[in-house]
Amino acid sequence: MRRARGASALAAATVGLLLVSTPGAVADPGAPSDDDVRQAQAAVGRAQRSVAEMEIRLAQLSSEANAAELEVQQAGEAYTQAMSDAQVAHDAAAQAQDRSDEAAAAAEKARRELVAIARQVARSGGSADLVEALLSAEGFEDVARRTSQMDQFTRKTDEAVQAYQATTLVAGTLAGAATQAADDATDAQAQAQTLLDAAQATADDAAAAQAAGEAERETLLAELATARQTSVDVERQRQAAIDEERRKREEEEARRKREEEQQPTPPPTQQPTRPPVTTPPPTTPTTPPPTNPTTPPPANPTTPPPANPTTPPPANPTTPPPAPTTPPPPKPTTPPSQYGLGTGISRGSAAQGQNAVAVAKTRLGAPYVWGGTGPGYDCSGLTMTSWRSAGVAINRTSRDQYKQVLKIRYADMRPGDLVFWGTNPNDPGSIYHVAMYIGGGQIIEAPRPGVAVRITSMRWAGSMPYAGRP
Repeated sequence: MRRARGASALAAATVGLLLVSTPGAVADPGAPSDDDVRQAQAAVGRAQRSVAEMEIRLAQLSSEANAAELEVQQAGEAYTQAMSDAQVAHDAAAQAQDRSDEAAAAAEKARRELVAIARQVARSGGSADLVEALLSAEGFEDVARRTSQMDQFTRKTDEAVQAYQATTLVAGTLAGAATQAADDATDAQAQAQTLLDAAQATADDAAAAQAAGEAERETLLAELATARQTSVDVERQRQAAIDEERRKREEEEARRKREEEQQPTPPPTQQPTRPPVTTPPPTTPTTPPPTNPTTPPPANPTTPPPANPTTPPPANPTTPPPAPTTPPPPKPTTPPSQYGLGTGISRGSAAQGQNAVAVAKTRLGAPYVWGGTGPGYDCSGLTMTSWRSAGVAINRTSRDQYKQVLKIRYADMRPGDLVFWGTNPNDPGSIYHVAMYIGGGQIIEAPRPGVAVRITSMRWAGSMPYAGRP
């Protein structure tokens, strides 16, 4: 109705202007000519097309703003994941260095033992001791005893050599592994920094695009107000209502889809059993074979009966049996999803979920910080630290949190459970945001740069197939 009234006002104004500007209208104050009407109609058509184009452009600007926010969230999550990977690499490098240090200490100990044995051999004159021991022995038993002592000394030397060689080899291998782990950690940290710079650049580009979009939006609203003979405030309110209505439709559709996907499969209905139907054997023809004919046959028939009937009964049915058909191959069964309903682990209780919500609420208004775990937070930093304060440890990033937690239906959510958003419902690697459900259809989240920790309504568009319970 508003558009119709606007179009009528445009038509009336356009006709009035044409009448004033047309020389014939001054000379003839009567009804407008056919040409005046055609011009007025054309002007109205152009104005209506212009209004429609402006409305389309406003919708595009809204969509572009949403896409820019999504890119910022994806860039932020990529950085957080890279930072988590860098921390894992750093920890692995530290452990590798510890193992290398232990191996080096063992190798040094083996070296010192071998040096001590070598010095002992040098002081005793080496192998000459064996000859001297044998020559100075008194009897066979003494010879055997001294020979055994020298054998034990030789075995000890061999063992020391082998221990030194083994520990030296292990130490060298672990030293190389530690060096490689340190290099990996350095590379991971550099990758995280690169992604942080990319995320910041994405956020800056999004902010610039949003500013340009807002300026264009205001210009379009002013033009719409002129075309419709309203005010900019009225058009701004009208457009906000249009955007909100579109958002509600999208949310309702996404919510309905999630509910349909998660409806439990009804059990199969039990059909009453029926006795098997048996096929009776074929009966004999109802016409009995002929008895003695009423008229005796002639003694000598003119045409002797054939020895066999002219049309012998077929040995087999006239319709040949159908050719054997090859059964279709069974359809491949889809293996259960690695991250489907019921996968993952839950360690927290309902009371701990309530505690996690309470902790998260104390952080309302905290700024969004890339990779932040306090006092500023990113999305997964808020959920991780809130649950940690409640006594439950969960992974650092939203992607790893989704993989870790118990997957549950949205209808089964309780306060403290986590909800996730991604671009591919079948791929946890596409997740870019996580928030905490607080009950009553609301969530608490650290959304994106420039927007502080807040409580807002649950969003269904882009949500992952399942919620998660830490």
